[in-house]
Amino acid sequence: MAWNSKAYNLTNVQPLQEKKVPLGAPAAVVNRTGYGTVDRGYRDGWDSERAYSEAMSKVTWVYRAIDAIASNQAKLPMILRSDNRRDGAIVTEHPLLSLVNNQSNMGEDAYNFRYRLSTQLALSTRGVFIEVIRDGSGSPLALQLLPPQSTAPVPDPKKFVKYFEVKLTDHKTVKLPAEDVIWIRRAHPLDPYLSMTPLEPAGIAIEIEMLAKMYNRSFLQNDGRPGGLLVVRSEISDEDKMELQSRFRGNIARAGAVGVISSDDGADFVDTATSPRDANYQAMREITKEEILAAFGVPESIIGNSSGRTFANAAEEGKVFWRETMQPHMELIARPLSMLSHDHVFEFDTRTVPVLVLAKQETAMFAMQEYQAGLISVNEYRENVGLKKVESDLADSLLSNPNLTPLANTEKPMDQGGAPGAPGAPGAGPINDQSSIQQQVTEFNPATGQFEPLSQGTQSVELAAAAVPGEVDESTELTGESVVPGS
Repeated sequence: MAWNSKAYNLTNVQPLQEKKVPLGAPAAVVNRTGYGTVDRGYRDGWDSERAYSEAMSKVTWVYRAIDAIASNQAKLPMILRSDNRRDGAIVTEHPLLSLVNNQSNMGEDAYNFRYRLSTQLALSTRGVFIEVIRDGSGSPLALQLLPPQSTAPVPDPKKFVKYFEVKLTDHKTVKLPAEDVIWIRRAHPLDPYLSMTPLEPAGIAIEIEMLAKMYNRSFLQNDGRPGGLLVVRSEISDEDKMELQSRFRGNIARAGAVGVISSDDGADFVDTATSPRDANYQAMREITKEEILAAFGVPESIIGNSSGRTFANAAEEGKVFWRETMQPHMELIARPLSMLSHDHVFEFDTRTVPVLVLAKQETAMFAMQEYQAGLISVNEYRENVGLKKVESDLADSLLSNPNLTPLANTEKPMDQGGAPGAPGAPGAGPINDQSSIQQQVTEFNPATGQFEPLSQGTQSVELAAAAVPGEVDESTELTGESVVPGS
């Protein structure tokens, strides 16, 4: 890059003027010579205020897609893990948890703060800037969102960002140290100082959707009549022209009105417009809706319309939304916020998300089938479902149904006789009489990794035929009459 080149002369740099670009155009006209100094903020031609006024506030699908992502992110609690590790222990009490879950600053609770954070991340090609307000000891006291349209990083050839400058309404500029600002952005493939937004690939579809709605509105305001030319074949005065224009101007108040004109040579009407039916209005809006929702990664069933879908298809769309859209979005937020602590990392608690809970249950059921087929051990099953291993040789063994006979051990070599302590294994003792059989009837519990006695309803063993008392006592004389038990 030019600003990172030693041979680059910083004395002849001319600032690049910001330009207005259409909604569907690229977010920035990248010109390194315009941003090469360390005294000027890195700015692009995209205006986040225009992104809000022309997209989010006017196109329904843009608003609902952003609202679905932001609200689902903001309502989830955030947790801290110790030792700066993703698999560290969960910390239940820490001052940072209050900032992200309860009150972020004096003017916003955590829900509104994080909702606006996700919204700015979807709209701003500069990303999201969070000012960290600290106390005298340097600990974070509050988190404040900076306006993205007025905030810019100042490049530095060694530290990447020298500081952040914020333009105030009174034409003053405030410089904030780089360590006091958390910069969240989605990586841009060509420029490290920009953030990719869904508005860029979906910009044309958003414009078509907005223009189609405006056209339909104008069509209805014009009494549902297409635009055209009224051609009067004879000469008419200027007053008559004004009268005809006022009669055929068309508006809601004149809907259904009939106009009469008189002309010696007649009059013609030339249709110069296209009706919504001829413009394929409905099909066009359906296509733009699908394109906009696809750019944001939000299926239509997520925003409240599940018509035309089976329960299975709607559930699958929910899984795709949380796995492909929400989890990467939350990762973009959690990783930069982890800079607030040197010993902990932030993470979103998704254990209560219904769709993810069902997906986890399906994974556990599949792992149980593999365990029952003898393909995995108990400890492998427990790892698949998120449980800790148990210290047991038998829990590391592959067990064969129906008697759960150990076949092999996944951690160390095993004797051919099977795992010690298992039924039928060496050292378990001979099984001779009926009472010993009843004592040896057990089942393996994957949760504990041990053999346990069967439940009370399955412990009884069928008695021998000789031990079953007959209905007729041998001492009773057979008389041919029926014997009533208990008589």
